[in-house]
Amino acid sequence: MKKSRGAVLKETKPGPERVGKVLREIGSRLQTAGVDRPQLESELILSQALSIPAAQLYLEPERILENSIRAQIESWTQERLTRKPLAYIIGKAWFREIELEINPAVLIPRPETELLVEQALRIIQSETAVKTILDLATGSGAIILSLARELEKSNPDLQFFASDISGRALSLARKNAQRLRLGDRIQFRAGDWFQPFPGQKFHLIVCNPPYISEEELPGLMPEVSRYEPKLALNGGKQGLELIQKVLAEAPDHLDRPGRLVLEIGMGQAEKLPEIKTSLKLQKLVKDFAGIDRIAIFRL
Repeated sequence: MKKSRGAVLKETKPGPERVGKVLREIGSRLQTAGVDRPQLESELILSQALSIPAAQLYLEPERILENSIRAQIESWTQERLTRKPLAYIIGKAWFREIELEINPAVLIPRPETELLVEQALRIIQSETAVKTILDLATGSGAIILSLARELEKSNPDLQFFASDISGRALSLARKNAQRLRLGDRIQFRAGDWFQPFPGQKFHLIVCNPPYISEEELPGLMPEVSRYEPKLALNGGKQGLELIQKVLAEAPDHLDRPGRLVLEIGMGQAEKLPEIKTSLKLQKLVKDFAGIDRIAIFRL
């Protein structure tokens, strides 16, 4: 039977979007865009949009995505394709045992920095003399909040302090502390490095200073070079300027036998003996890639 010339063909409506199919498609798009760990990030995008654990995505591959959820997933994916970090897109990141609110005013916490917290915990737990702890350039508060949370029950008498020169960063750190119900345990102060603590001494100082050299900054992956705050990255010509500052000033703010736990960059461990300080380098700790990442000094 022939169709009449005036017949109108019906448009075929697209079928419902399902979790498994969308998960694969987003992973492929992120991979094409050069995103590191595209599968993991596609899982995070969907699980956060759906407010479910990532593992549940694989238990419900035929789950139909509502239009509003699908729109949110697509919006986040489009942003991630520009290489904007996912932590800034969804507004959160995970560090050790805590979830943090994150925005472009602060550095996104790295797995390497978890090693700094681990070393600080070992010192605190093995030395009863440690009562006061300072986190310099606290950013999102990841380090000091992790210490306060993980020592909350075992050592409730510890006193925690933190500083940052960025008002926006300090505001976010305070907000994270309140959300984690740790606001009463930590004294946050605004100012540059030790400036907010004139004459004050601590048993332990922890710090993840900017240690990327000015020359290296433009060549970093787009997520870092385009989006993360230069104030939290730029360590000067050799990446050592702020490390030198901390090592020079820390002795005046440490109570004997005080410790400084410092995160450093690749290749900087061999340059530490050249930096003038009255502190003694006690230990170097390698990261997961075998790079000397954490330097522990003693007064």
